[in-house]
Amino acid sequence: MSKEYTKNWAPRDYRTLDELSAEIDRIETAHQAGTLTATGNWSPGQIMEHCAKIFDGALDGFEAQAPLPIRLLGRFVFKPRLGKSHMKPGIKLPAKAKSVLPADEVPTEQGIAHMRSVLGRIRSGEKMTHDSPVLGKMTHEQWVLMHLDHCRLHFGFLKFPA
Repeated sequence: MSKEYTKNWAPRDYRTLDELSAEIDRIETAHQAGTLTATGNWSPGQIMEHCAKIFDGALDGFEAQAPLPIRLLGRFVFKPRLGKSHMKPGIKLPAKAKSVLPADEVPTEQGIAHMRSVLGRIRSGEKMTHDSPVLGKMTHEQWVLMHLDHCRLHFGFLKFPA
């Protein structure tokens, strides 16, 4: 991880989807107060939209798979670490992953609404059961761990009063 990321990245841990939802409430409050900023390459709306699109894939399926060497690494190295270690910034997704990348401009309200929508689907009983393009077959519980860590990674670039 580069020093630039280290300097501008302050991740917070989430242990449940309820904690994640509460964080989204705080982010929205900061946005409405004009105190929300982003220190990475994406705006707050893009961050929310990207995270929501990964939730969408877990619920509805993904368009593409990672190349075989990446899938093998994911299944045998990263998947066993779910809930035990954390993702770090600095991975650039390939153009082939465009379905999970945010648009160049995403209003913060739109990104937050998308996150609330996917969390609402899960709260209403939908299960995340589709294969991960990197980690392969996943249980709903494994998906929850992955999403909490993925949001930890990206939300770490959002700055707002606690």
